[in-house]
Amino acid sequence: MLGRMRAATRWRRLVEARLAQVEQLSAGRGAMGTEYWNARGRARRYVAAVGETAERDPLFTRMRRVTRRSSTVIDVGAGTGRFTLALASRVGSVVAVDPSRAMLGVLRRAARQRGIGTIRCVEARWEDVAGTLEPADVVVCSYVLPLVAEAEPFLAGMHQACRGRAFVAMNAMSADALVDPFWRHFHGGPRRPAPTYLDAAEILSDLGVEPEVEVVELRSLVGYPDLRAAARHYREVLALPDTAEVRAELRSLLDPWLVEERGTLRPPITTTPMAVISWVGGAAGRP
Repeated sequence: MLGRMRAATRWRRLVEARLAQVEQLSAGRGAMGTEYWNARGRARRYVAAVGETAERDPLFTRMRRVTRRSSTVIDVGAGTGRFTLALASRVGSVVAVDPSRAMLGVLRRAARQRGIGTIRCVEARWEDVAGTLEPADVVVCSYVLPLVAEAEPFLAGMHQACRGRAFVAMNAMSADALVDPFWRHFHGGPRRPAPTYLDAAEILSDLGVEPEVEVVELRSLVGYPDLRAAARHYREVLALPDTAEVRAELRSLLDPWLVEERGTLRPPITTTPMAVISWVGGAAGRP
């Protein structure tokens, strides 16, 4: 009888196949890696889309419960600092780790504008610096893990860097559920599946960690000022070439699908299920 495939192996195969599919369709443009986020203007468009939404996020609520004024935090895959900036005024310090220079540039400017001096930015992959940072009271990673092929060492690094509570947030439904009809329309077949929060929890269990999993509703963050901006976003999500024909066809498909809310175009869904995985860090009890 065949043995059970290790959760980490299954995770790696799913992520690699998924990233390879996008890379094949958009060769050289960066399949959601560092170069993707370093592309001109993308970081600014991202922060404009998500806005000041951290304090309404269920993940932020849970982090506030376990932090105080003296707490230290590591934000893994901090991006433009959605959580870093919201936490910085409530805790002692935050280390924001992200490999994208452009994303951290947006974060640094926002911190300067707000007069926040308790944020340290580390431009690097988490896997490369996890063992070099001082353990923190809280370590958090939001919507990054499904892009990481080697999830086991990534999560092990979070575990060892945390002396309090660690958090991972990711979709609790398929990230492709909304755009699947568009993907099939342009590419003639389905998107390769992504790993799920159940896979992440199983990897933690294999590491000897006892994860707690909550599924909560997250208000949709996606919004666009106009149809042109929406088409640009979905063209990137769907790995489509930037041609006049594609832009026109995409706009014709999105126009009847998107809904207008207070002058902003949004997908026809108000919330999505989000999984919050948390556990006690491996550095607990260490000075």
